[in-house]
Amino acid sequence: MLAASLLHSVNMSTAYVALPSMQGNLSATPDQVGWVVTAFIVASALGTTVSGWLAVKFGRRLVFLCSIAAFTVTGLLCASADSLGQLVLFRALQGFGSAPLLPISQAIMLDTYPRHRHGFAMSIWSMGMILGPVAGPTVGALLTEFYGWRYIFYINVPLGCIAFLGIWMTTPETEKRGISLDWLGLLTLGVGVACLQLVLDRGERQDWFHSPEIVLEAALAGLCLYLFIAHSLTARAPYIDLAIFRDRNFVVGLALIFVFGITVFASMFLLPLFLQNIQGYPVLAAGWVLSARGVGTGIAMFLAGVLANRVAGKYLILAGLGAVGVSNLWMTGWNHQVSAADVVWTTVLNGAGMGMMWVALTTVTFSTLAQRYRTEAAALFALVRAVGASMGTSIVVAVLTRSSQANYTALKDFISDYSEALHLSPWDLGSEAALAALRREVLRQAETIAFVNDFMLLAVAIVAATPLVLLLRRPGRGVGE
Repeated sequence: MLAASLLHSVNMSTAYVALPSMQGNLSATPDQVGWVVTAFIVASALGTTVSGWLAVKFGRRLVFLCSIAAFTVTGLLCASADSLGQLVLFRALQGFGSAPLLPISQAIMLDTYPRHRHGFAMSIWSMGMILGPVAGPTVGALLTEFYGWRYIFYINVPLGCIAFLGIWMTTPETEKRGISLDWLGLLTLGVGVACLQLVLDRGERQDWFHSPEIVLEAALAGLCLYLFIAHSLTARAPYIDLAIFRDRNFVVGLALIFVFGITVFASMFLLPLFLQNIQGYPVLAAGWVLSARGVGTGIAMFLAGVLANRVAGKYLILAGLGAVGVSNLWMTGWNHQVSAADVVWTTVLNGAGMGMMWVALTTVTFSTLAQRYRTEAAALFALVRAVGASMGTSIVVAVLTRSSQANYTALKDFISDYSEALHLSPWDLGSEAALAALRREVLRQAETIAFVNDFMLLAVAIVAATPLVLLLRRPGRGVGE
């Protein structure tokens, strides 16, 4: 089961660190190259919607093997892409094909271990998520530096083959049931989520609601999501069994994993861009620095597994939220001269909060839920996390783009012959080269402020979600069995 989460996390973390290289090689802007990540996340969210039904109808083992095979083949297609459009398309196919990996592997782990050992089981299952953030940035940086960004996708092939053989030899088949699928519910949910993501991703470039395209996509998103909710409330056999939402821990867990997706994945997108575009780090150095996040994640996940049966899950979640919030607040004090040591310790703290929150949240969310809902609930849990991650990435890209433009417009007004501070500075404005250097510096300062604004936004999101933890309850003996 570790192979599933390892494939997913390695692929995600290697792609993040290679984004600036892809941006230059494919002649893309930061918001355009962001689609390499968001296409994978959005397609993964859509694929997750059918994961539970596929696992029940065709068996977990067969769906698992097909998902790993699809992940491997689409990795080859990504490596052979000749344009940004092709790369985004193949990444979307990879995200859709690999969507069942996490929810099915999580459901198998929860079924394998007794309920009182679920905290330990989730810490073991999450080891794949540790190895990805630890090794991913470094491996991705090495491959990008010496061979090119395409090799971060070629590496999926041996990993995929190993995972396929391991699952094929060890995973038993589960009972299959010929259940029908609520196609209307699935279609309205999928179209609604996709249109909402398009609004967030393309809104900044299309001037938001001044664009007929954005208005149409927003209207479709609202209509489809309304139809999905209305249909789910009235249908005899809706796509999502609404009885799941009677469990308070599960509902609160969904809200918290949504915030987790926004804050954690958005910061994973921002940090490589900050290090390479603002501080001028080579891709290899950026990879080494960002791998510190995985160290913090690994330590926190180990501690969470040990403490799971001794400390209430809500307190572990609070500790994780606090660490992520403090680290993001710390990042708001960064500038282009921040030291590597400060970046490392901050990312270690951020990774520790991520690990502590993840293990505790995946345990508490399912702690009071009946076993018959587990596969469906795991798929929904993964869907909400993926939607949060895609929305978070889109939002920080929009804020980064708009804030950079606004800051540059404001800062350049201080550059004039009448600026006393400018004349007292060491800048020599007597040549075109000096003026070009001054323009680049103003651009860098504008982008730095934009990054700080994004970090503040993530910190505010953490603070706003913290009171939800108080609604979680400790499971009683025999609850959910």
